[in-house]
Amino acid sequence: MAARRQARPPSTDKEPPIKILPNVSSEIREWEHAVTTVMLRIRQIGVLIDRLGPALDDLSELLDAAKQIAETAEGLAVSAKGIDQSAGIIARDAEKIAQALPAVERLGRLADRLPGGGRRSAAGR
Repeated sequence: MAARRQARPPSTDKEPPIKILPNVSSEIREWEHAVTTVMLRIRQIGVLIDRLGPALDDLSELLDAAKQIAETAEGLAVSAKGIDQSAGIIARDAEKIAQALPAVERLGRLADRLPGGGRRSAAGR
């Protein structure tokens, strides 16, 4: 088995600084790249948040409009029930009027025959 070498920090006494710097500078470049990538992503997220603001305002307005529509629909439903009830009453009354119409016409003809009454006197005035 080969003996394992222990990793030890480079000694600046024995090794010139030039050998140390390539490793450090490559790590710095990697960190710089990573930080730049993160910053770009943060900016992109910021732009998306800025765009999202007006959309959320629009959504809030839509929700308010939907609530108003629901309230109006509820009022219309109550009115429709009243109209249904009134329609039945109106239909019964119209039927009674239709049944009474022949009698009213006969009374009108009778009034026309009376002396000084009816349509003739109304037309002669």
